[in-house]
Amino acid sequence: MPYFADETLDAVRSIPLYEIVRTQVELSRSGRNWRGLSPFTNEKTPSFFVLTDKNFFKCHSSGLAGDGIRFLQETEKLTFPEAVTALAERFNIPIRYADGKAPDPERRSLRQALFDIYEYARDYYHRAFMADHPEAEAIRRYWTEERGFSLELAETIGIGYAPPQSRKLLDLLQRRDFSTEALAQSGLFHVGPHEQDPGRWWFFFRGRLMIPIRNVQGQVVAFTARQLPQTPTDQPSHKAKYINSPESPVFRKGEMLFNLDRARDAVREAGRFLMVEGQLDALRCWSVGLAEAIAPQGTSTTEEQLKLLNRYCDRLDLLLDSDEAGGRAVLRTLPMAFRLGMEVGVYRLPKGTDPDDFLRANGKEGFRSLARESAVRFAGEALLADPDPSPEARSRALEEVFRILAACPSAVVREGHFMDAVAGTGVPVEAARQDFERFFSNGGPASPSPEEKAFSKNEGTKGKESLTTVEGDLLWAVLQNVEWANSLAQVIDHQWIKIHHAEGKLLSRILAEATVDHLEDQDDLRPLLDSDELRDCHARYFTSERPSADPGETVNQALRFLVRRHCRQRIDLLRKDLANLTTEKPDDPRIADAMREINALTRQRVNGPFPEVRIQSS
Repeated sequence: MPYFADETLDAVRSIPLYEIVRTQVELSRSGRNWRGLSPFTNEKTPSFFVLTDKNFFKCHSSGLAGDGIRFLQETEKLTFPEAVTALAERFNIPIRYADGKAPDPERRSLRQALFDIYEYARDYYHRAFMADHPEAEAIRRYWTEERGFSLELAETIGIGYAPPQSRKLLDLLQRRDFSTEALAQSGLFHVGPHEQDPGRWWFFFRGRLMIPIRNVQGQVVAFTARQLPQTPTDQPSHKAKYINSPESPVFRKGEMLFNLDRARDAVREAGRFLMVEGQLDALRCWSVGLAEAIAPQGTSTTEEQLKLLNRYCDRLDLLLDSDEAGGRAVLRTLPMAFRLGMEVGVYRLPKGTDPDDFLRANGKEGFRSLARESAVRFAGEALLADPDPSPEARSRALEEVFRILAACPSAVVREGHFMDAVAGTGVPVEAARQDFERFFSNGGPASPSPEEKAFSKNEGTKGKESLTTVEGDLLWAVLQNVEWANSLAQVIDHQWIKIHHAEGKLLSRILAEATVDHLEDQDDLRPLLDSDELRDCHARYFTSERPSADPGETVNQALRFLVRRHCRQRIDLLRKDLANLTTEKPDDPRIADAMREINALTRQRVNGPFPEVRIQSS
């Protein structure tokens, strides 16, 4: 996609952030700013602020900050161009590109083309499901009689049917002028070696019940297809009860959860997510009033999926099949959930039943009759397959539970689960206590070493964290008044700056720009912010408040540190060279030169001179 024209970006960035945020966050006045609960984490005390003067948001619980474009990127999982386009369309701002042209209505990004293709496909499959035709009537009877779902639910979800012998969907999409590349990547067709010849493609889904999969924004991104009597036997996958769309640029199974687009609203009242194994299990939950139900997409639960859930709620309950697979699911999920600080519970179903069967027979009242159990106790029991385990087996199971608990960053949480571990494995309390204290002595495996802590403090920004670095201090000062960069560019040597983290990269770019062109305000920095990493870094430091910090003193302290660090690093290199020379060429004249330079650097490191700039706080 071409670059947007400056006037388009300026207009989008000028949209009052309050108007963008208020549809997703309930805001209240806080002086000149607005405050609300973070949309990125589950919190009870508001730490999300809309800074009116800067038209930026700052979320203290997640560390995120940015403008309206970045807010939409994070909350709706959009790329930068998609977020700009979405806001422009939402607020009726004309889109222009840098070449002066308006967007071509026929020009689509691949991602947008796929969204449109799936929406057309969903509509096509649903019309086939609702058609006035004997075959469609048989599918509807399967849905209502055999599966026990209502047609109203089918309408709400967009349940469909893929006819086994029709090419109408491909014809429809080709008439809409979708590119061959987009159609090939949609996963609706088997392309094989004929990528450029759609006439030789054959359909991935034939004779199956179609369940649309939506992302958290409610856009259809894939399908799950359930086997039916109508499913042709000439397909390699015809014996599979369920098949899913292949992964695509908009569908990654490990990063998505079925029904999250609806459940994220229901979780506010329910106070938890309810995870089941399959899509139809989730739809059964929905049909009986458990709207907070979600399901993984044909794969084991991943940490990415749990991170997504944790943005909305930190409590997760599991309603899984009462078989060995259900136990394995708990064992896989618990360590990941504990690492994220989530609370996990389990609802145990009667043996031989699954959520669909149980809820169909018993409804929501039947679910309420189930007891919520400790997931740690459930895990301990699942690890003891033998009905009469030996002491050695109990010991091994207990140690495995301790390994799961080691994922908890909090010793308080680990201690709180101790009795659940004992109950689940049947180990005597006193013996278990000794093993527990031995296992978690010195803080346990979850505690970072002092060396790791010290190292992390000097590595700059990683992900969404903001850690203090000398480059970060200088960047913060420059963003208080961009004109100060012009003075700093005259005294800072580029090789003094470490550019392996975002702070250093952005500071280096700003100073390089200041050496060739006088910088005046924040608008002059925008062309330098050409990646999400740099935009995030800029937003964090631009919105950072250091009321007790004197920018002038901060800058000159940082300059002294830069010189001393450079001297130390240069001395280390010279000493290595010196060691090699004295061993291999003891008469080499470079030895004396290196000694003189080391002595000079040592004096400068202690006594200077150090560069200084005059900066006055505004």
